[in-house]
Amino acid sequence: MNFIHFFAAFDRSSSFDWERPLVHFGAQLRAGLKQRLDQPALICEEVGPLTGARCLAALDQLILEIYASKVEPGAPIAVIAPQARHAVLGFLACLHGHVAAPLNPDYSTEEFLFYLRDLQPGLVLVGAGASASAHAAIAAAGVASLVIDDGLLDAVPQPVALPAQSAASAPGLILHTSGTTARPKMVQLTQQNLAVSARNIAGSLELSDQDVSLCAMPLFHIHGLMACLGAALVAGGAVVLAGKFQPHGFVDSLQHHKVTWFSAVPTMHLVLIQHLEKRAEPLPHNLRFIRSSSAPLPASVIARIERYFGAPVIEAYGMTEASHQIAANPLPPARRKPGTVGQARGTSISILDDAGRPIGADAVGNVVIQGGAVTPGYLQNPEANSEAFRQGGFWTGDLGMVDAEGYLTLTGRRKEIVNRGGQKISPREIDEALLDIDGITDAVAFAQPHQSLGDDLVAAVCLDRETGLTVEAIRSQLFTRLIDYKVPSQIIIVDAIPVGATGKRQRLQMWESLKPHFATSFRAPRTAVEIILCEFTAEVLDLERIGLDDNFFNCGGNSILGVQLSITLGELLGCYIPPTVIFRHPTPLALSHYVLGLLSEQDVEQLEQAVKDLVGSEAVALV
Repeated sequence: MNFIHFFAAFDRSSSFDWERPLVHFGAQLRAGLKQRLDQPALICEEVGPLTGARCLAALDQLILEIYASKVEPGAPIAVIAPQARHAVLGFLACLHGHVAAPLNPDYSTEEFLFYLRDLQPGLVLVGAGASASAHAAIAAAGVASLVIDDGLLDAVPQPVALPAQSAASAPGLILHTSGTTARPKMVQLTQQNLAVSARNIAGSLELSDQDVSLCAMPLFHIHGLMACLGAALVAGGAVVLAGKFQPHGFVDSLQHHKVTWFSAVPTMHLVLIQHLEKRAEPLPHNLRFIRSSSAPLPASVIARIERYFGAPVIEAYGMTEASHQIAANPLPPARRKPGTVGQARGTSISILDDAGRPIGADAVGNVVIQGGAVTPGYLQNPEANSEAFRQGGFWTGDLGMVDAEGYLTLTGRRKEIVNRGGQKISPREIDEALLDIDGITDAVAFAQPHQSLGDDLVAAVCLDRETGLTVEAIRSQLFTRLIDYKVPSQIIIVDAIPVGATGKRQRLQMWESLKPHFATSFRAPRTAVEIILCEFTAEVLDLERIGLDDNFFNCGGNSILGVQLSITLGELLGCYIPPTVIFRHPTPLALSHYVLGLLSEQDVEQLEQAVKDLVGSEAVALV
């Protein structure tokens, strides 16, 4: 018994052509768009629905512009696009004869530079509205660029002679994934990998040309690219591009576009159900299922979602190296098992001990996979390849067990990666960024358990006391070097970083060792601004009270609730408060300093009077 295989029995009743040869993902996507020539294929709030014919015309024009730029066929092309429609067009155009390498449009200049130098792209596709950081990095890297804007949508559908497509065995996509070292690993996925993955996802979800997907996942991660977008288009369905997740807008799109399914990370699901449960009336919808992936979704949240929508929640397990989906719970009437990530879907799964020997049912071991969607290897990283590819399979780094019916339960990871709401962060990268700051003599970043994110990122540092460095100054410097989600929400100053019996620091046990240092005593708000910030923060977090020094993220906050808080405060104060402000000033005290910088003396006086009117002058004086 070498490998335990668990294959799904796909339902072939949908209109998807299962016999179509799996040769080229780009070709599959074009075939999917051709099924919707006169019907909406991509639906964007900003520009309206785009038929398959318009999408193909825009793609053809962009492909010709890429080849006219003289970029070598088969070369990587970076895509930096803050608008979802531009990100999609860039991704699909690259798949014709080049290698797509989408990047997070919110990176700092330093991060863009790192990824551009690592990728060595022949071209950068820059979406309209790209940041100054992106343009500065492109100039510094000396890479040619091509702008993607809505002018492409004016292309007239007509027959176009395109250059030859790349081979099915050629790379189609490169994504960076966090590794246990500070340097992210480059995962290459072939056209065949992506084609197999799209088929597996579409098959497990029984997708057809009658389905409408709502995509609010980032289009620079494998989840958004393959589940929300790729599988939907390959099956001939339509995709609503929701952009960055906002509960109100998401709900509007669900109703208006008659969405039949969506896939999201647990953080989004939790915020969405909290928002919906506050509605006076139930939400009319056309959902036939809701998919969750990238991190575990608590059983209690699954129950709330299913109770509200009357539709099943399908938990899935995936990773970049497998072109996304590895396993998934089945659709009804087949049995779904809460707490598991379901059965293998087109990928074989084995549970092996550390020596590579198979383990029986219900025993915990290493999750090892094989299949046509699995990457051929990391680029320029022989050490990572030798560690991951052993005994004919890919060792995921996850621990789990499979029961007698083939349902996989994940029990943990051997690695130190921090999974912050689906964003994978290498803590060593954060260590290095901290140690680059003058005055920090030692540092360690690690995971803190979080009720909605799964993990939050925190850090401990040792200081050269003569520098007078503060936590606020440290975080301020990190925001110039790292994207927001990589900046620890809390940093504590300690005399020494704890080590184990062997003298080595044990990052996986660091939270338990340092947890007492993160505790704060309650400090009541004193001014009108502080009272308002504490009250509204507590309301957003659904807590009875918040103190001046309580950290938004440590109290259960996440990026989505942070956006909600920034909008609420902005409406109250009559000014725009960027969501990044909550990351940068996560306590009411720190946030009050920022807010006071926006207000005039008259504004502050009016707020003080408003607070007195609400809670009484005696109560304000007592506080």
